[in-house]
Amino acid sequence: MRLPDDTRVTLLMGAAVGGFTAVIFLVVGLFSPVPWQWKVPLPIAAFVIGFSLIATTLGDEEHAADRRENSRVILLAWASLNGGRCETDPAAFTTDGEGWELPASPHFRGSLLAVGHRDGVEVGISCSTHRDPETGTDQPMTVLVRLTEERSPARVQYRKMHRLGLGQHAESVAMGGRELWVKFEGWPSDFVELNAQVDAVVRLAASLPET
Repeated sequence: MRLPDDTRVTLLMGAAVGGFTAVIFLVVGLFSPVPWQWKVPLPIAAFVIGFSLIATTLGDEEHAADRRENSRVILLAWASLNGGRCETDPAAFTTDGEGWELPASPHFRGSLLAVGHRDGVEVGISCSTHRDPETGTDQPMTVLVRLTEERSPARVQYRKMHRLGLGQHAESVAMGGRELWVKFEGWPSDFVELNAQVDAVVRLAASLPET
């Protein structure tokens, strides 16, 4: 069975780190007054520790991959139930002739994306693995709603966000042009929770006073 490239590189790094550390201990042991009883166990221990660290890294990577796949399934189910689609490239939404507007937004960027219609309005969900400078979140999720009319740029202060009923994971709220966007902490981990978050953002958009 062929290992994935990332896993193979990680294992090679583990072997290199463990082997290099073991050689250092062995060389130091040969030219130092260390009791002979320690000269063999120390390099072996160093090699084992190096591989243990790599095994932990691989476990973290596998856990992250499982979480990403779980989020993909949740977004795919949401898009299917809301007449939309789920993709990994924004360009896929603009070349199919379906008339989606939100994929052209600068906020609709990431490695997992979905669009659909909720209560008659276009909704977009973008999940990114890059650190968000606004919220300080490593894996932010943004829910966007296409507004019926142009809006002046505005942002809700963080201390006032709890009044909007967006849930505890909401990190920022802003709007501008024909878009309202809310950034949440983390990717979708539960379909019911994602539905509630989207519905809350759609209700917020509907409650905006007319200009």
